[in-house]
Amino acid sequence: MKINNKTLGVLLYLCLALILLLIALSYSSGRLSHSSPLNSVVKEPNTLKATPPLSLKQETLDDLSDKNTIAPIEKGIQDQNNQLAVMAIPRWKQQGQLKTHLVQLKNKAGKGDIDAKYIVAANLRYCFTAPIDDFALQAKLEAIADYTDAGEAIDATLERFDYCSGINQEQRREFYLYFYDAAQNGSVAAQQTFADITAEFYMQSQGFKTQNRDEYIKKRDAFKLQKIAFLEQAAQHGSEKALMKLSALYHSQQISGNSLAKSYALNRLMMEITENGELYNRYAWFEQRLYPQLSQAELSEANTIVNDWLANIYQNGSLYPY
Repeated sequence: MKINNKTLGVLLYLCLALILLLIALSYSSGRLSHSSPLNSVVKEPNTLKATPPLSLKQETLDDLSDKNTIAPIEKGIQDQNNQLAVMAIPRWKQQGQLKTHLVQLKNKAGKGDIDAKYIVAANLRYCFTAPIDDFALQAKLEAIADYTDAGEAIDATLERFDYCSGINQEQRREFYLYFYDAAQNGSVAAQQTFADITAEFYMQSQGFKTQNRDEYIKKRDAFKLQKIAFLEQAAQHGSEKALMKLSALYHSQQISGNSLAKSYALNRLMMEITENGELYNRYAWFEQRLYPQLSQAELSEANTIVNDWLANIYQNGSLYPY
């Protein structure tokens, strides 16, 4: 078939247009595949792991397996006892003035009611620093008159003075005896309250400041040991406050004997039992900071503490949230 020049020109033009179209489509497809969200990297959200911590420096697999001797917490312990029962601390503040309730509360305490013992103790401690009479009240008001929040401080002082009116100083000093009695008889509320009592306040409030140096040191050190014992009992009954205080005491090395390993173990226990997300994150961060500082022996000791104490907590079956 004979093709004239005009037809040939049209065919060449169509071929050229088709080639340009294919080039354009190929370029466009390349760009689309480059920018497609399906090809982008999706990052998994960071999750906290107890062991090893996120802050741990990069190590070889062999080094890591040698060092990381802490075994996972034995979850079977929890499974045997289901959930911990969330417990509340007894409300100690009374309506009106304390003196109208104190005799009845002391009678209950005398019959062995540990909640009554705790309530008496908490009230007497609250009143210990309240002005004892009108002269003491006036002196206190003058002392706080220049505070930036003087209005609130004055209102609080007047409220405490009225609430504690009629309770003499000798009665107020009894707060420690009631706390001790309640704690000895298993009141977690009383046991964890020892976290707030400093050795200095104990010595001053109980009239031991004037004793000779040796006797003073003996009584002070005995109080510190008793405080730790009560906090440990409360912690093993699920007291978050007691766990937090013990961890802080060990971390600051106010309690000697493998302090960092024990602080690390207590941090892990907090992570295990708390239902408070903010507390969990805080103690996970503490745990991550401590991990690289511990030796293999310390990590092994910490693991033993965690599993032993967690078994006790779930056997006791209680949780006292902070």
